[in-house]
Amino acid sequence: MNYQFTHPIWLLLLLPALAFTIWFALKTHVQISPWRRSMAFGLRFVIITLVILAIAGLQRLIPQEGMNVFFLLDRSESIPAGQQEQALDYVNRYSEKKEKEDKAGAVVFGTEAAIEFSPNSIVAMEKVHAVIGTERSDLAGAVRLGTAAFPETGQKRLVLMTDGNENLGDVVAEARNARSMDVTIDVLPLGATRGNDVTVQRIGVPGKLKEGQTFDAKIFVTADRAQTSTVRLFRNEQYLGEQTVELTPGKNLFTFPQTLEEPGFYEYRVELDAPGDFLPQNNNATSFVNVQGDPRLLLVSSEPEQDAQLAAALGSARLDVTAGGLEVMPGTLAEIQSYDSIFLSNIAAGELGEDMMKLLESAVRDFGVGLVAIGGDQSFAAGAYRGTPLESTLPVSMELDSKKVLPKGALALLMHGMEFNNGNQVARDIAFGALQALGPQDELGVLVWDGAEKWLFELQEVGDKREVGAKIMGMNQGDLPSFNGLMTLGYEGLKESNANLKHMIVFSDGDPGAPTDELMAKMRAERITVSTVLIAGHAGPQTMIDIATKGNGRFYDVNNAAQLPQIFIKETAVILKSAIFEEPFTPQLAASTELTRGLGGYPVLQGYVATSEKLRAETPLVSDKGDPVLAHWQYGLGRSVAFTSDAKAKWAKNWLSWGSYRQFWMQIANWSLRRLENADFTTEVAIENGEGVVSVEAVDEKGDYRNFLRLQTTVVSPTGEKETVHLEQTGSGRYEARFPTKEVGSYMLNLMEMRDGRPVGSQALGASVDYSPEFHDGEPNLNRLKRIAAASGGKVLDPQAMQVNPFQHDRRKTHQPRDLWEFLLKLAVLLFPLDVGVRRIQIDREEWAKATQTLRRWLFFWKPLKGAAKEDESLSALLARRDNIRAKKTGAGARSEARADLFQPAVASAEDVPPGMPVQSAAKEVDGSESGVKKAGDKPGEVVAQTGEETSTDRLLAAKRRARKKRR
Repeated sequence: MNYQFTHPIWLLLLLPALAFTIWFALKTHVQISPWRRSMAFGLRFVIITLVILAIAGLQRLIPQEGMNVFFLLDRSESIPAGQQEQALDYVNRYSEKKEKEDKAGAVVFGTEAAIEFSPNSIVAMEKVHAVIGTERSDLAGAVRLGTAAFPETGQKRLVLMTDGNENLGDVVAEARNARSMDVTIDVLPLGATRGNDVTVQRIGVPGKLKEGQTFDAKIFVTADRAQTSTVRLFRNEQYLGEQTVELTPGKNLFTFPQTLEEPGFYEYRVELDAPGDFLPQNNNATSFVNVQGDPRLLLVSSEPEQDAQLAAALGSARLDVTAGGLEVMPGTLAEIQSYDSIFLSNIAAGELGEDMMKLLESAVRDFGVGLVAIGGDQSFAAGAYRGTPLESTLPVSMELDSKKVLPKGALALLMHGMEFNNGNQVARDIAFGALQALGPQDELGVLVWDGAEKWLFELQEVGDKREVGAKIMGMNQGDLPSFNGLMTLGYEGLKESNANLKHMIVFSDGDPGAPTDELMAKMRAERITVSTVLIAGHAGPQTMIDIATKGNGRFYDVNNAAQLPQIFIKETAVILKSAIFEEPFTPQLAASTELTRGLGGYPVLQGYVATSEKLRAETPLVSDKGDPVLAHWQYGLGRSVAFTSDAKAKWAKNWLSWGSYRQFWMQIANWSLRRLENADFTTEVAIENGEGVVSVEAVDEKGDYRNFLRLQTTVVSPTGEKETVHLEQTGSGRYEARFPTKEVGSYMLNLMEMRDGRPVGSQALGASVDYSPEFHDGEPNLNRLKRIAAASGGKVLDPQAMQVNPFQHDRRKTHQPRDLWEFLLKLAVLLFPLDVGVRRIQIDREEWAKATQTLRRWLFFWKPLKGAAKEDESLSALLARRDNIRAKKTGAGARSEARADLFQPAVASAEDVPPGMPVQSAAKEVDGSESGVKKAGDKPGEVVAQTGEETSTDRLLAAKRRARKKRR
């Protein structure tokens, strides 16, 4: 049996504690018999030893059988698909050959790690079900997860199947940690050696330029061999030209002269075409340049020709105005933030889409871009702004005050079970999105078929959206056989509703049978409109087209599920038109602000969209009902404005001829422009080892370094995630910060100088992760794999043979530790009272004999010896004599003699006195003829034999005399 200690340092207390116990036993003045002294010392010795062993964490090591193997499978993009399948085959092959007591588990990893299955005796891994990112390789995370997931018993081994090209974490350090927990790592090299690889390292352009300044776009390329290639250059996705170049082995540099005449934020992208390159993913790079100039403004209108007068008014404010329809709307944050302000004229949320609205919000909040939303029948509440990032950015809310009663709308959703991947979950998501766009007074109902035609929930006011949302998220519809039954239910429900606008959306793959013409005629008679959304259609679209045509609605043929939320928001807006008030009114001045200063005599407007003012917003103009007409506020670093009427002939026809029309919109535009001054810094952003690095050099006009600045940068990732990073000074006038770059795509940065907690200058920057770091290396990193195996005590397996069974080689018996501290402490507690009893409690031989007599009779059929009987008779005779003496005494003398007799010790026989011990009787002579009693006149110190037994009192007195003698 093996033992170990968890805290062996505490064993150093054992010798001092035992030495003190021995010293204390030798120096004590307690007078007890030798056998009691020895027993007390032994008990105390054992108790102290038990306590110290418990503190030191004594454990018993119990032998264990079995091998636990976790297979770590690299699923990143750098591992060819064929080798990923071979890895699965390797797991299944050797899992079948393991012993009965062995267990196998699997972890798959890429950008993150996930357990595919925990250690189990039965393993059958046909495919990988865990969903992980494949753009990176986190070997350290896989080792850490596998080590933590092992069972407590049995030998532990990881089999790491990868190319060793990690770009997250430190796997060698994790291998050392695994070894400290008795986990070994075998590595099986995967990955292919790619020859003839050409890589575009980066494209270098200045971060900041002036209008008309000429510069060179520098392209850095590495190649494995000499060959002819073609380099193409793009600016803001516009093709600029190409150049044939000769590559040499190693590093190459090519330049493209460029001149930018107009201000803005430009994106440069380079592509390289190299024949025979088996890895084209790393043949492109992106960079950004910011050209300073006059303020730029973008006007996006649903009807550009009707907003021509508005565009002219904005252009007269010495602004560089770009106007157009949705086609001029930028698609990236880099392009959006190149403008100083953006006007949206009557644009619906469904036209922009969720992603574009997030980019707009980030541009205003994080980069100081201005936003002006102008009303119309497709904007604000009527354009389904409710619950969107656009509503968060604007100074008005789509939720109306409870005192305002608006006509309500009713919406019925007919949801058909989808036969594409995750189809029903997509249906739940879009139904939930439609719910979020509705107002609390609007009605919503959902129709489904799950073996029977029914309402999931009938038309009801939205009210508290949590209860209705819970029902939608539990929806599980089936494959509908015919539209007619469910559409009839929907028609009956909408017919009974008192809503002003009634609409139905049919979501299907087009397979069910068409509704009857009679039903569609009834819907038109009740002014119920029907739109259809066809997705993953199996049959022709004609049925869905006919339903939309007869229902006076719209038909959508969708091939990508990502388009569905935008479509449903757009269709939901059909019943939100009740928020529009189309009646003449004169705007009233509620407060004077920069936007209305110097204006007066506002003309009549013909309509507006009802909204509510937000708490921090300023509302200079209101309607006759008190609703906001013009509102503005500060949102993050930028400013936003809401004008709930329009700027064209429909509602503002009287304003077009107003003498202050141009001034009104010029003041709004100037107020909304980006306010931060351009910081005069020399900056550079680079991507290194999976991290972005921002480097800043700050110099004043005299050329002196600017020290102790407070700089920070807001980083917006390709997915829209925001992070604020503070720069640290690394030298005279030099500052630096790092930020994570896990996603592939463009990262937008806004560098700001802060004073008293406020930004006083900013500079827009950009960086790009052009391709996954998985494609940086063209071959497996065998050196790292060898270091992993060496650090953990494992071995490198042969990828060609794959014949080493990880369950068999280097098997050894392991031990399972079991803590003993609790048992040791309990035993010490039980022994402590025994130690106290031995030292403090005196038990005579006769008392012990009496106490154990009955027990010995029961257990051993014991009979008392004759000597013991004689001793009992002698004691009885002495007691009888004492009673006779007391009986003869009378009066006070008799009482005195009797009292004295009570204090006389019992007389012990000479046979009972240990050799060498003096015996002295304190008893008085009774009749003068007793033998063994000291007479008066006997010599001092003379010892005579006693006929009685020595009592406890005798022994105590003798011990007292010896102690006094010893002290003297």
